[in-house]
Amino acid sequence: MLITLFIALGIWQLNRAEEKQAILNSYALRSQLPPAALPLPLTNAGRWRYRHVEVTGRFDSDHQFLLDNQVRGGQAGYQVLTPLRVSGEQGLLVDRGWIPLGASRERLPEIPVSHASVTLRGTIYVAHEQGFSLGGMDAGETGWPRRVQFVDFKRMGARIDLALVGASLRLDPESPYCYRCAWQVAPFTPERHLGYAVQWFAMALALLIIVIVVNVKRNESTRE
Repeated sequence: MLITLFIALGIWQLNRAEEKQAILNSYALRSQLPPAALPLPLTNAGRWRYRHVEVTGRFDSDHQFLLDNQVRGGQAGYQVLTPLRVSGEQGLLVDRGWIPLGASRERLPEIPVSHASVTLRGTIYVAHEQGFSLGGMDAGETGWPRRVQFVDFKRMGARIDLALVGASLRLDPESPYCYRCAWQVAPFTPERHLGYAVQWFAMALALLIIVIVVNVKRNESTRE
């Protein structure tokens, strides 16, 4: 039973490695394309994943979000998400990078940004899978900037009366509006998944050897 489980887990990790390699290949291909003007509204955000784009609008500096529980180099902090009002009621959530938590969770960091019209360049990010979350997006939070536990474009847009695209714009690291923008394409590399697969297969092999040895000794004892 355990041997079968370990083998299944190893195969699952191999499949995950293939998925991550496909993500990296897609990113490498699309990131080489020249910047494109982002049309709004987007009917299929997934088709724009990893595309380098240019978009003009105004930051809604009065209604910014801080994505909680973001750790960089062992330090807790927030991901700064600022809505960009592009046209009418259409908008795009701009990921301005990571900032440290500060001295206390009771006092949110200041994240000023201009209301003036800006032209931004960055990469469209659409998550491949939704993370597991418990509780409300911003339960118990009032005022602005608003601390959130996960990204929900529809609910975040409803908070500020703006139709947000189902994707975010990860600013180019050299942008003056970026904090710490060390973007990760995927949290785990294919090599890491391959390493986990080897571990599971090794455990299955070790357990199989143990079972064989125990059965051989048991048979020898029975003959005696």
